[in-house]
Amino acid sequence: MDAVTSSVALPYRAAAARVCSLGALKYVSVYELLLTLLIIWALCFAVRTVLLVRRSERRLHTLLRRLYIPLAVALYIVSLLLWLWNTGYYATSLAEKTGLSGEIGAASLERAAVLLAGRASELAPLMTRNENGSFKAEPEELLSLSVGVYANIERELPDLWGESHPPKPMIYSKLMSAMGFTGVYMALTGEANVNTSSPLCLLPVTIAHEMAHQRGVNFEEEANFAAVAACLSSGIKVYEYSGALLGLIYLTDALYYTDPAAARRIVLSLDRYVLLDLKENSDYWAKRSSALSRTASSVYDGYLKSSGAPSGIASYGECVKMISLWLEKRS
Repeated sequence: MDAVTSSVALPYRAAAARVCSLGALKYVSVYELLLTLLIIWALCFAVRTVLLVRRSERRLHTLLRRLYIPLAVALYIVSLLLWLWNTGYYATSLAEKTGLSGEIGAASLERAAVLLAGRASELAPLMTRNENGSFKAEPEELLSLSVGVYANIERELPDLWGESHPPKPMIYSKLMSAMGFTGVYMALTGEANVNTSSPLCLLPVTIAHEMAHQRGVNFEEEANFAAVAACLSSGIKVYEYSGALLGLIYLTDALYYTDPAAARRIVLSLDRYVLLDLKENSDYWAKRSSALSRTASSVYDGYLKSSGAPSGIASYGECVKMISLWLEKRS
């Protein structure tokens, strides 16, 4: 699987990303365009199938012949995704490559959370804000800054080396929010795509997360770690803040299970702007909780579990181990 990933999947995905970033394509998600065309084709195909079956004397035979076509298309797409993406779940993980694996104690977790709380509180007042104090930024500017976000962490962790292709803003961002997703990486086109309708304070770290997938990081918890580490070491203030914020969310959540009093102390120490950003992010997703988002989460959870991540969606939070070990190693 290491050989397939390094010799087949990653070279193809890098080449696809370069092609999909040529000219005007750098501003448009080819993945979204192809998905839209696929949905339109499927609807037209379904209507035509109904008409043909109704006119046919051998209805079952006609139906089966028609169903063969979408089945073949689906199998080709799944087969490509298995070779170009899922093989990475069975290759050597980023935690194994970097040595950032193993268990951590409550003390280590608290030290890491305190460090990120301090960094977030230090940076929060420096962020551009509106008259209400809410985080303010232009998504296009955040996307353009992403080119250099991995430059420093690549020198520290060479296994995160890769080509930088800024993610694409999704046309269907509001639909993504309704489904509960902040971004998606598509191996077939090599593109990272992000939801620009979600809270902008976490958009930079989301961008870095999807770019981690471009660099061969499959597991979501490892992509979260890569994103936080890249942002914190980037030297780009808005990315540093966003990375500290996401890391803090996961670390304090984990700390609540081991030492609730310590978690509360850390939260109470946060700058008022950090608390405001965290509240607005929480309120945003609470308002979009629905049967659609729960169904989408359930399907995605099943996909992750079937792909070699036994914790499913909960695996996102498992990045706390790598973040804590990395911060401890740097101190």
